[in-house]
Amino acid sequence: MISIDIGKCKVDILPIVKGLVSEADRVREAYGKYEAYAVALGIEEIQALKRRAEIEEIQEHSEIDMVYVYHLSVFGEIESPTPAYCELIDLCSKDSIEVIPLDMNNEEFTEMYIHNVKTMEFVKEHRLAKKGMKKHFDMSSPEAFSISWDNYLNKVKGYLKVSQKREEYMAAQIVDIARYRRSLLAVVEVERLNNIVEHIKNDKDE
Repeated sequence: MISIDIGKCKVDILPIVKGLVSEADRVREAYGKYEAYAVALGIEEIQALKRRAEIEEIQEHSEIDMVYVYHLSVFGEIESPTPAYCELIDLCSKDSIEVIPLDMNNEEFTEMYIHNVKTMEFVKEHRLAKKGMKKHFDMSSPEAFSISWDNYLNKVKGYLKVSQKREEYMAAQIVDIARYRRSLLAVVEVERLNNIVEHIKNDKDE
């Protein structure tokens, strides 16, 4: 957990590993000490997770997702949607607290993705997944693997640009929320943490 003071707001940023069931425990332990809660999802994704018990659609997973799960399963049980996000949303719902979205909405994300990822880069996803099955990643911890995996994907320039745009956007959202709150817990992917924090510090210095 990284703690940053933004104005009069105490911001704690909790990095989690997507998909790992045990990460929900970390969210549960942190919950209850803050005025506001935010998550690295768009508004539509938050709404979908709130209603996930009612949604009968079978979630489709890309080849890239399946390879990620294959490697991550070494560290424990994996579930989708990400248990840490589900836990935060469920806890807030029980207390009638609205979870604040840190990420772009669907329309904004789609527009940004199309602008930054070339068609040929998207087509390479099958090859990226195939190579990812055989590649040796840093498996010293779930966090180390997630960062190593993210670095592998971001060798594709378009994917790197998407990650950078998300980090910039989420950092700006955290800074904006801090203007109106006294304390905030922001739950984000571990691989996005360092750059989000760097953007926040730069925003503070300006």
